[in-house]
Amino acid sequence: MKVIITSGGGKLHFHETVRAVASTGTEVDFLTGWVPEPDTNDFVNNLGRLIGERGLATRMQARRVEVPGVTIRPLALAEFIGRALTYLNKTRLVKPYVTSAWAFQLMGMASRKYLHNADIFHVRSGAGQGGAIRTARENGMKIITDHSIAHPGYMHAVLSEEYARAGLKYEGTLERGLWRIVLDDCEQADQLLVNSDFVKRTFVEKGYSPGQIDVGYLGVAPRYFHLKQRYDYTGPLKILFTGNFDLRKGARTFLEAVRKVRQNGIDARLNLIGNITNGHIWIKDSDKEFLTHTPFVPPDAILPALANADLFVFPTLIEGCSRSAMEAAAAGLPVITTENSGLPLINQESVLYVPLNDVESLAETIARAAKDETLRESIGRKAADAIARSYTWPQYGQQLQMLYQKLLR
Repeated sequence: MKVIITSGGGKLHFHETVRAVASTGTEVDFLTGWVPEPDTNDFVNNLGRLIGERGLATRMQARRVEVPGVTIRPLALAEFIGRALTYLNKTRLVKPYVTSAWAFQLMGMASRKYLHNADIFHVRSGAGQGGAIRTARENGMKIITDHSIAHPGYMHAVLSEEYARAGLKYEGTLERGLWRIVLDDCEQADQLLVNSDFVKRTFVEKGYSPGQIDVGYLGVAPRYFHLKQRYDYTGPLKILFTGNFDLRKGARTFLEAVRKVRQNGIDARLNLIGNITNGHIWIKDSDKEFLTHTPFVPPDAILPALANADLFVFPTLIEGCSRSAMEAAAAGLPVITTENSGLPLINQESVLYVPLNDVESLAETIARAAKDETLRESIGRKAADAIARSYTWPQYGQQLQMLYQKLLR
């Protein structure tokens, strides 16, 4: 069996998917963007600083999948042109969701010359347009569209209200632009692959057949497993958040809840590791008393933070399945989040779920966990055991292998 996997623009998880599939003995062609040479890291990082992406070399080198059975097909020119198009956003003449769609379509167009002599075309949603899915189907391939966030219609319903609170307009239109071509890919696939039961539910609510959708939870690397060993703490309560801090992640609810916890006598301190995007709207000057921000760091640099924090709090509004929360759970760090995080964990047993946008509930749950060491340890250890037992990259590769075989039968 031969599979062609394409990541489109951006980074996401597809290099890890390629490794997982190759580990089953399947031959893989990996269509991705620019793959710089290892000795160009300084140049790539300097380029990253120019375009506002710290640590760019680390993320670009992740595309270099040097394992038996994998052939990398870089679509560098298409990615460069697509990236250049996104700078039209600054002119305000073109909406970001339009330039993003153009960038994905360019990647799809560039991939067509490689879409032959294979059995499966495994495509990131959005990267199948520009004629890619059509070409693959004409050449006899089965199509799997890989989609890793809630249905765009569900996103629009939830995020429009949150953006309005911040005085912003949510631009995720379904009529044209990025989300339109994403849905085109989902509709044109032989099978839709999503990364959580939550995402599947949002698609079924929008009229998709449950049998058309497979759920595959992504793996977690072993370096995250069981990092946390102690659950007692003295001094401030150390709360960790990793990833982009923005409106979609529940920034408003999070900050209001931490302020409330502190007003009620718990010295909670918040450590944000990642980029602060539009979440800055809700940060007050007085929050400097409890908030520490560290911009992007390489994945390995996050490991000590996971081991040393007391709670991982992630009141997100929309995800597919949050990688940040999965890694925190794998580390044994007690996780407080929403069901929309997509985690495959059980409420009150291996995770603590709170309702969306509920400041009172979030503050009460943080306070409850802060005061109960037995609860923190039980939640953390059961989560770590569940992730290590059932959600590894080799297991994900085996699941994809079975999905491919099912399609070909």
